Amino acid sequence: MKHRSKFLSRLLIATAAMTMTWAITAQGTPRAVPTEPIKDFSVVAKGEVISHDFVIKNEGDAPLEISDVRPACGCTVARFDKVIAPGEVGKVSIRLKTESFSGPISKSVAVFTNDPENPKLQLVAKAQVKPYIGVVPGYARYNYVQGESIGAIKQTLWSEDGHDLKIIEVKVPYDHLKVDYREATEGERNAKVTGTQWRLDISLLEDAPVGALREHVTVVTDHPKQKIVNIPISGFVRPRQHLTPESVDFGPLEGSKLPLQRTLHFSNFITKQIELTKIETGYEGLQAEVIVNDRQPGYRFKVLLTVGPDMPKGSFDSNIKIYTTDEQNPIIELPVKGSIL
Repeated sequence: MKHRSKFLSRLLIATAAMTMTWAITAQGTPRAVPTEPIKDFSVVAKGEVISHDFVIKNEGDAPLEISDVRPACGCTVARFDKVIAPGEVGKVSIRLKTESFSGPISKSVAVFTNDPENPKLQLVAKAQVKPYIGVVPGYARYNYVQGESIGAIKQTLWSEDGHDLKIIEVKVPYDHLKVDYREATEGERNAKVTGTQWRLDISLLEDAPVGALREHVTVVTDHPKQKIVNIPISGFVRPRQHLTPESVDFGPLEGSKLPLQRTLHFSNFITKQIELTKIETGYEGLQAEVIVNDRQPGYRFKVLLTVGPDMPKGSFDSNIKIYTTDEQNPIIELPVKGSIL
């Protein structure tokens, strides 16, 4: 009986395995075959946007599913077919911006499928990016303080192939950025280059808002092979002065545990040294003291804010006024709140 039972068990296991194999075979297997896995665009003008449809054929006998497509840096996927029937073809559409590249480039796109033998395809877009228009320095970077005078960042632009270039239009990304352009004078020209040359003066206006700069100026030309030149704008516009933190919340305070002190850091970013002449807190029990940084007088300060034991019970909410000798920014306000239990 024992031998018979073992035989029956083995027979059942073998039958189940054969059934599973038959089921998998009956369902079929997808097979992903890219018709052109590497696309060489040859020479393209810098700034040109490359578009291409990679074609993938399903040579299997089950639906091919594309679960994900991951492009390399600089390349984006516009769309892709998620399911490709047996014997049919699907597409993975890509776009590649060349404005930040020069010379030979190779960008890959990883395509993940349910093909058990080829679950990850690599599609590659290659090109030789050639700038037909030269520009020096080719960027404008600012580390600017609001209201301070600043000169223009100058650019010289020309055609690399000697074409008599003409600037048709210049587009700026910010209202507080100004670009003047004209043909370069003899003293402004690049002596190694022939043909028409242009001079661009990029200026940041004094009322530019505080924040990061990370766009580009677009120069539209009549060059037959490169119409667009992008000049990156980067950097930061700082406030004239800055207080850290920008607000103080003491929260609930027990009167028996007072006084309680907080330290704030005051920075002056303008060229001229300043003084903090007085501070108004709005409460007698809320005191403020200024300590000048001996190493950077006129530029770095500490403000010691103290809630004293004579602070009345209840909530308090005040805008502390810090008076400075900066004529453009004479008063800086600091929101302060809390409650005395």
